[in-house]
Amino acid sequence: MGRPDYIICLECESEVDQFSWREGEVRKAVCDVCGNNDPDAFSLPEDFEEDPETQVEEDDIEDEYEDYGADEDEEEEE
Repeated sequence: MGRPDYIICLECESEVDQFSWREGEVRKAVCDVCGNNDPDAFSLPEDFEEDPETQVEEDDIEDEYEDYGADEDEEEEE
């Protein structure tokens, strides 16, 4: 396998294009966004998949936030 163009930080899900690659694996990498420097905490783009459960939780948070704002508007109108 050739060297990928970038890898993905598993801590913050940012793309990282400055890394050392040897024998099919990441040897050294540092994420500019979160500072992660554990070579095992990076993934190849094709291996990276978002956890569906995490996405559901994020959607729930957005719904709660929208509901929270709606309650305030209703109280102000009364």
